[in-house]
Amino acid sequence: MRYYALLAAVFALLVAIGVLLSAERLPFAYPIVGLGLVTAGGTAVYALLPVSMASRYQQRASAHLRSDPEFAVLDLTRAIELDANDRSLLVDRARVYRLLGRHREAAADLQAYLRQTRGEPPARVRQARTLLERVEAGGGLRLWEV
Repeated sequence: MRYYALLAAVFALLVAIGVLLSAERLPFAYPIVGLGLVTAGGTAVYALLPVSMASRYQQRASAHLRSDPEFAVLDLTRAIELDANDRSLLVDRARVYRLLGRHREAAADLQAYLRQTRGEPPARVRQARTLLERVEAGGGLRLWEV
């Protein structure tokens, strides 16, 4: 995604330069050049901003979920350590725990999430409650439910 943003910044800059070069023939060229430069600058800033390490661990965990769920648990645990404010990581780790049959850990993560639901989307809270009910019932998880 960030590579596309960087590519868009370069494209906007090239368009702005092209319009600037033909500014003598186009009376409205300067506002177009300004818009192109603002677009190029904003997109370049977005492309170059660092991504949080917690989100990188979360992405890596989702990539390794099917091949090595234990590795995914380690990545999600590290992501939680790095960003304790992102409570959705608890739900993600609970799903992996449930997949592994570790229902106690899954229930603990879901209960911790549900204790701190202020500001969370209601749909996510309902989903966590439903998942907790399934975990407490001892129901297994099929891989497509993750």
